Amino acid sequence: MGVEELLNRLESDLSPESLRELGASLFRMADSVDQNWRPENTRSNYPVFSKVARIERNAIPLSHSAIREENRAKIRDDVIGVEMVGAPAWNMLLELFKQFAGGAKVSTKSLQVISRCPETTALRIIDRLEAGGFVARSQSESDRRVTFVNLTKTGVVKVGSVLEQLAV
Repeated sequence: MGVEELLNRLESDLSPESLRELGASLFRMADSVDQNWRPENTRSNYPVFSKVARIERNAIPLSHSAIREENRAKIRDDVIGVEMVGAPAWNMLLELFKQFAGGAKVSTKSLQVISRCPETTALRIIDRLEAGGFVARSQSESDRRVTFVNLTKTGVVKVGSVLEQLAV
């Protein structure tokens, strides 16, 4: 099956929301490939008894909390409307935490898709998160047009703390 035929079939078989989710998954996959990410090579950078190390040790179960939170937000957004209750910055932080759990960074384009807001708005939010010390940016080594974003130690602790409280 050729690419064109596959795309036509996807278009006819999937809802617009399913296609958006597929697009977001493809962006995540591209980010991982761009970084040559291998989970087995991921090592901690934090002191063993620090709060961030505790959150890092629990990052996988906490990322499941992030997924549940995203699903709740998606239901809320679908029923009430994203323009009424949407939270693009929180959606970005949840995605960044999930990827932190696996040791990956996320491209600004992926964050824009995940946040479901225009590119300029997404970049302003990333600027705010960076100014607040939650995230840091870095250039892709393989493609200088791509900028990656990852949680800082402060971001990991703050988002992880919220997810710990939500998991209770």
